[in-house]
Amino acid sequence: MKFLGIDVGGTNIDAVLLENDEFRPLGSFKTALYYNRIGDIVEKLARDFNVEVAGIGVAAWIKEGEILRAPNLPDCRMPETSLKVVVENDANCFALYAAEKFGFKNMIGITVGTGIGSGIIIDGEIYRGTGLAGEIGHTIAGGDERCVCGGSGHLEAYFGGRALKRMTGMDAEKVFEKDEGLIYSLDGFRMFCKAISFSVMLMDFDAVVIGGRIGMRLRRDVLKSEIYSCLMPEFEPEIIIIDDELAVAKGAAILASMGVEGVTN
Repeated sequence: MKFLGIDVGGTNIDAVLLENDEFRPLGSFKTALYYNRIGDIVEKLARDFNVEVAGIGVAAWIKEGEILRAPNLPDCRMPETSLKVVVENDANCFALYAAEKFGFKNMIGITVGTGIGSGIIIDGEIYRGTGLAGEIGHTIAGGDERCVCGGSGHLEAYFGGRALKRMTGMDAEKVFEKDEGLIYSLDGFRMFCKAISFSVMLMDFDAVVIGGRIGMRLRRDVLKSEIYSCLMPEFEPEIIIIDDELAVAKGAAILASMGVEGVTN
């Protein structure tokens, strides 16, 4: 059986096909141009590849099948399609993919792109709490910088694509090209690593897996050093970076392949 995986992020919409445990990239689209056509994209890909079920990872807060808020997207609408779909938070999809890839049973997966998301895996399954577990990007890091969600002092206000653009005047890609060291000198980077260390101290995860179009470009040695500097010596999580822009879409496809509970038509 074939399954579609769609990643709806603040900057890009990515699509993959999962068939016989193999992933095939199907395309990438700019969110600003194609957000209102997500349903059409899903329908066309489903027809082209004879797919009956799709998983859609969305950069949004989802509870009881409803998108409550999507700070980095144009609006909170659910994709409209006649196809059977499973809609899940994008960072949860990333964490699921990471857990499957590396075999971790207890871990946190963190995506850094336009914003910051995180997904938690406990006993090999996505942990949602009452629905919204894992919103590390909107924990209070300090200060009064306004976050795109409307709050103040959130971690995402200091780190991530939007924050880097505000602080440096450049897109993150340009910052990496011109002066990668600048990123590691920012208070926002230290806030990011501190927030990760807090999550590890709270949950004693086996691993921290980081990805996303910005996260995948961070240096593991710098990350590990900064995170470990905030940890008690008894905590020794693996620090892994996934260099794969399609990791969320792949996780969404895996989710679709696991069953269609909570499906919306």
